[in-house]
Amino acid sequence: MSKSISTLRGVSYLISTVLILTFAGACHSVDSNAKAEKAQATAAVRVKLASVQAGKVRNTSEFIGRLESRRSIALHPQVDGRVAQIFVQPGIEVAVGTPLIQINPDRQQAEITSSRAAAASAQADVESAKASLIPLEADRRAKASDVALQQQQYDRYSTLYQEGAVSQEVLDGRRNNLDNAKAELDAAKARIEAQRSIIASKEKVFQQAAANVRGQQVELQYYQIIAPFAGTIGNIPIKVGDYVSPSTQLATITQNHPLEVNLSVPSERAADLRPGMTVQLINQQGKLIGNSQVFFISPNVNNQSESISIKALYTNPDGRLRADQQVLSRVIWDERPGVLVPTAAISRLGGKDFVFVAQKTDTDLVARQRPVILGEVEDGNYQVIEGLKPGEQIVVSGLQQLSDGTAILSEAMKPIASSS
Repeated sequence: MSKSISTLRGVSYLISTVLILTFAGACHSVDSNAKAEKAQATAAVRVKLASVQAGKVRNTSEFIGRLESRRSIALHPQVDGRVAQIFVQPGIEVAVGTPLIQINPDRQQAEITSSRAAAASAQADVESAKASLIPLEADRRAKASDVALQQQQYDRYSTLYQEGAVSQEVLDGRRNNLDNAKAELDAAKARIEAQRSIIASKEKVFQQAAANVRGQQVELQYYQIIAPFAGTIGNIPIKVGDYVSPSTQLATITQNHPLEVNLSVPSERAADLRPGMTVQLINQQGKLIGNSQVFFISPNVNNQSESISIKALYTNPDGRLRADQQVLSRVIWDERPGVLVPTAAISRLGGKDFVFVAQKTDTDLVARQRPVILGEVEDGNYQVIEGLKPGEQIVVSGLQQLSDGTAILSEAMKPIASSS
């Protein structure tokens, strides 16, 4: 009995030992796998990835263009006088009709006051002459009534004379009365015509006086110089108190909306020029300012420079550009579908260009070095002519730590901005 118990104790001890060893081995295996995974993660290079998207690849050339205004004038006064006020400063933008400079108008206002007084006097003379016509018209009507009465009397006495009822002497008396009445009517009419002539003369004087007032008022407007169109004020060489005349330049104003972009393009590109093609304006940082469109292509070649002059129209909506300014201009010859990649994604080896394309394996993500054929640089991106397809993911950071097949860990993914 004691031997059986001893045997059972031995078996139990053996089983316990096996279990302990098995558990220890399992723990060691798990720990080894974790360390291996940690080592693998530590070996992978952290990079940023970008997804290549389809866009437009442009064939372009860059030239230095010169901006010109379509309207630019020097402002001169139309009258003499001293400058009373200057309302604007050089360099500011003004709208059409904005007051710019005031010349002292006191003398002109005095002329207007005098002209108005003369016009008022002339108008009073017209009214007085018209008033004098009223009694003359009344007298004419009375004289006309008397003529009618005398005519009736004469006709009646003529009948009586023919009947032998009155003598020739009586008839002659009636005839004299009629003739006198007609003479007085004619005199009344003559007086009316004379008065009407006086009225017409005085009305003419009044009209001339009124025209003088209007002319003086128009001239008063010349004492304030206003902007003839919207633009930028240039130099103002005069100051308050200066005496100016029509020969004095007061200021300049230049229209900056829109502007013409003048370019000289090599004559060998003449066949590629067409109205409406886009010319991009670029700032000193290489960023796009805006687009302009070609509206003029010179029919002649400049023999000295072997170039063709073209003009593009830029609306200059925010007024950032000014006339006579030089600006980098990018002529877009044509566009085609393609892809763009950031300049940071390009590595060079042995005179060739490469990108690292992210590729998934069974266990991890690796960077595969792939040769590419590049085109021009535009807005910080290379045109890829051959070697990449839209949707592929490329490495855009940490390239110096990579070689073909290096394991990578992606920090973030973002699409590459396509050219529109």
